[in-house]
Amino acid sequence: MEYYTNEWSIEKALALFEKPLFELLYEAQTVHRQNFDPTKVQVSILLSIKTGNCSEDCKYCAQSVRYDTGLEPEKLLEVE
Repeated sequence: MEYYTNEWSIEKALALFEKPLFELLYEAQTVHRQNFDPTKVQVSILLSIKTGNCSEDCKYCAQSVRYDTGLEPEKLLEVE
């Protein structure tokens, strides 16, 4: 197993693509355990920063001023 690298070639990428799924999972877990606490999980969330307050009039977007979604505008959150 090769360790993490930023030096990729087409051959290396193809070799990775052709590996069996469970071998890839095993290698990914091994690299993860070498770099992170295996008992911790990073939790991330997606948060809309314009909920109910977008001034654009995009016909495809539910946050557009053209739609009444019943949501109240929210102030932008502080950077943590």
